[in-house]
Amino acid sequence: MKSKQLAILIALAAVLAAAVFVLNKQNKEAWTDTRSGAGDRLVAGDINAVARVTIHSSTGTVNLVRKEDAWTVEERGAYPANFERVGGLVRKLWDLKAIQNDKVGPSQFARFDLVEPTEAGGAGTRVDFKDKDGKAVGALLIGKKFMKKSDIGVAEAGEFPAGRWLMVPGGSTVSLVSDTLDDVDPKAEGWLKKDFIKIDGPSSVTLAGTTDTQKWKLTRDTAGTDWKLDGATEAEKLDQAKASQIGSVFAFGAFADVLNPDAKAEETGLDKPVTATFQTFDGFTYVLKVGKENAGNQPVSVEVSAQLAKERTPGKDEKPEDKTKLDEEFKTKLKTLEDKLAAEKKFEGRPFLIAKATLDQLIKDRASFLAEKNPNPAPGAPGAGMPMPPFPGANSPSAVSPPMSVTTPPISLPPRPKTPPPTPQNPERKPITVTTPPISVPPMPQPPKPDAKPAAPDPATPKPDAVPPAPKKSGIIGAEGSPSAPAPAKEPAQPAPPAGEKPPPGK
Repeated sequence: MKSKQLAILIALAAVLAAAVFVLNKQNKEAWTDTRSGAGDRLVAGDINAVARVTIHSSTGTVNLVRKEDAWTVEERGAYPANFERVGGLVRKLWDLKAIQNDKVGPSQFARFDLVEPTEAGGAGTRVDFKDKDGKAVGALLIGKKFMKKSDIGVAEAGEFPAGRWLMVPGGSTVSLVSDTLDDVDPKAEGWLKKDFIKIDGPSSVTLAGTTDTQKWKLTRDTAGTDWKLDGATEAEKLDQAKASQIGSVFAFGAFADVLNPDAKAEETGLDKPVTATFQTFDGFTYVLKVGKENAGNQPVSVEVSAQLAKERTPGKDEKPEDKTKLDEEFKTKLKTLEDKLAAEKKFEGRPFLIAKATLDQLIKDRASFLAEKNPNPAPGAPGAGMPMPPFPGANSPSAVSPPMSVTTPPISLPPRPKTPPPTPQNPERKPITVTTPPISVPPMPQPPKPDAKPAAPDPATPKPDAVPPAPKKSGIIGAEGSPSAPAPAKEPAQPAPPAGEKPPPGK
């Protein structure tokens, strides 16, 4: 590369770097305010003292309470909360810094949605932080989002949320922060820890429904073998594709919400539940009781137990070096299963709300697992093709070929011409359309017309004094000038009459 070209590339790189620096500086200045208070933290209390977070808005209220280093949701009977989400929100709000501060009067608070939710028309969301004794540590009132115009320069791009307006309750300074704070949610179900049972490798699934059609049992010998329907008759064939869905219904268990432990069974429908029992190859047993639907969800109570082998049975020809390795693997797996049992036992004692769409995969009629007896539609049914006309039999006078096998695939026939081809031999005989290759039919003999001349004698006809051969069916015998007729089969030839005598009648 020449030195001149290298210099040009260096100059271009310098110009590009300068352009990037200027753009970054402009973006930074757009978010910088030199007024008093900009850059200060909005919450100045001790973050380690926070033991209660209350989020209150016009749409709901949730209290997140810390108990023994674990966060719980008070509105759900102290059910465990998502520790990472609660801790993340507290740290985020504690680290907020204003990028712009404006002094406004109370009459202007509504413009920023910074009216207390307890007041009429209050659109703000208030977050309070308290210690374990209920003493206030800090508070924030969160308002509307700050919308910024797009830098793309296209009219259709419009605006996008780039920050949030908020203030310290009781103050008169409205602050703008660069975070939209979408995770400030006043709904209790959004803060629940969503860990749930996970049924791995079921060996049997039993459903005891409220009707006889919802009582069935599926079993399998190993995780890789087909399912079997308990009590199936010879006429009932299990559809493996449908049955295999049962094994994965709770492979990734999840719930939408949780009810309080004192929820009345008469109201949830758990006094007359549908019971599903899962048994796994690892020795776990899950008993799920399902109540009645409520707003797209159904309450489900869970009971978990397990019979775990404490010792491993060595193989018959197991080597000593293999035994040590297998024993360690067995201990590791046993510890994993024991931890799983301890974690899932905590789900007992309260109803969970699970989506009805998930439970519909489990609560089915027994017949829904069976394969269709006649997947092909019956003739005349919707979606069925036109029935094939009966093929003439071998003994039928009109048969021209053997019957076609019904197992062969249907053959599309060419469209029939508008004007059929002429058939001079027999105009009244219509062509037979079959699916076999076309067969040529020899023309039938036609009798001569009355006004036609008599046929000339066959040169091959024997003389009267000779013994004629057996006549042919298609030969013509008769006196000259009389109509000819076919001779009967195997009839002996008659000797010629003496001179002057007439032939016998009919000859």
